[in-house]
Amino acid sequence: MAFRIFAVALVTMGVTSLFAYDAFAQRGLTQGSVTDTWGNPLEGVEIEIQREDGGGEMRTAVTDEDGEFQLIGLEGAAYRFVYRLEGYQGAAQIREVSSRGFSTRRRSRPSPVELELGGGGVFLQDDTEFEAEGGRPSLKLTPEGMFEFEDAEGEGEGNYSIQELSAILTVRDYDGPDDKYSITEPVVVTAPTNQFMSLAWGDMTLNKK
Repeated sequence: MAFRIFAVALVTMGVTSLFAYDAFAQRGLTQGSVTDTWGNPLEGVEIEIQREDGGGEMRTAVTDEDGEFQLIGLEGAAYRFVYRLEGYQGAAQIREVSSRGFSTRRRSRPSPVELELGGGGVFLQDDTEFEAEGGRPSLKLTPEGMFEFEDAEGEGEGNYSIQELSAILTVRDYDGPDDKYSITEPVVVTAPTNQFMSLAWGDMTLNKK
C-alpha cells in the first residue's frame, strides 16, 4: 500500500510540473541588445514596448551592463519597440513576438539595435591637432564632435564635447589593450585658456600643431 501511494505521488508531481512548464512556455519571451555605432554595448537604454495594433498595456525594459534586455509575458503579436538614452538619437522598430517563448527549436538572437550619438554639444570650430613632445600621444579634434588619437599602445577614435576649459573624450574604438579605456569613463583633457593652444592629458602636455 505504501508503494502505491508513493507511485501516485510521483505521477501527480510529474503532471503538475508538466502543466506548469506548458503554462510558462505560452508566455512570450523577447530579448535583444543595444550598442552604439562602434559596437559598444549601451547600459541604461530605456525601452518602451507597445502592441502595434494599440491593444494591451505598454511594457518597459532597461538594458544591463552588457547592453542586453529580456522581457517575459508578451502575447504573440507585432510590437513597436522604442529605444531612448540620453546623449543618443532615439530609435524604433517593429518586431514580431511569438507566444511560444521557450520553444525546443534553436532560436537566433536578433541583431543589436544601434543608437547614433546625439548632435548636441560644444565643439572646436576647425580641425585642431595636438601633439606631445616626441609625437605621442597625439590628438585631433574635429568640428563635428569627433576625435582621433594615438598613444604609446595603440590608436583610437570617439566623440568629444567642450565644457568650459576641458574636452571630454569618450573613446569608442581602440586597437590597444581592451581595458585601457571605457565609454563609461571619459578621458578629460584640459586647456589653460579658452584659446586651446595646448592640452594637459594626465601629466603630459600636448601642444597645438
